[in-house]
Amino acid sequence: MKPKIRLVPITQLVLDEQNANKGTKRGRELLGVSLERYGAGRSVVLDRRDRVIAGNKIVEAARAAGMKSVAVIESDGSSLVAVQRGDLDLKRDKKARELAIADNRVSEIDLEWNPEVLASLDVDLSQFWNESELSSLLKDFRSSELAAPEPKID
Repeated sequence: MKPKIRLVPITQLVLDEQNANKGTKRGRELLGVSLERYGAGRSVVLDRRDRVIAGNKIVEAARAAGMKSVAVIESDGSSLVAVQRGDLDLKRDKKARELAIADNRVSEIDLEWNPEVLASLDVDLSQFWNESELSSLLKDFRSSELAAPEPKID
């Protein structure tokens, strides 16, 4: 599929009401500062109806920062989509290196899983977490199938 590009109002994007990442106050602050200082540097993923699959927090922050439009590249997933910043040179611009660090740090700080949402999704979470990680993450929200008590020997 040859990618098609269209420019749409940012208000046209629909946030995922079942987004399992609650985000954090500190993450929102870092994301806002990053957008203000460095501008946009990462793409988001939309479904065919402009609903956000990945990047809900960046869309929220971009709206809050006053961004008005989104360049949407239509793809079937067979090609990687890259955002090229013509104003930055990684070898020469300190701002480019700072953007790289800000991007990774925001991802690290702004992730807080919502166990209630995760437990409610029709998704095999064992694809993403091992049993120990799931036990820790879901605690009280585990389904009866996953949370069956350990057998006890009398």
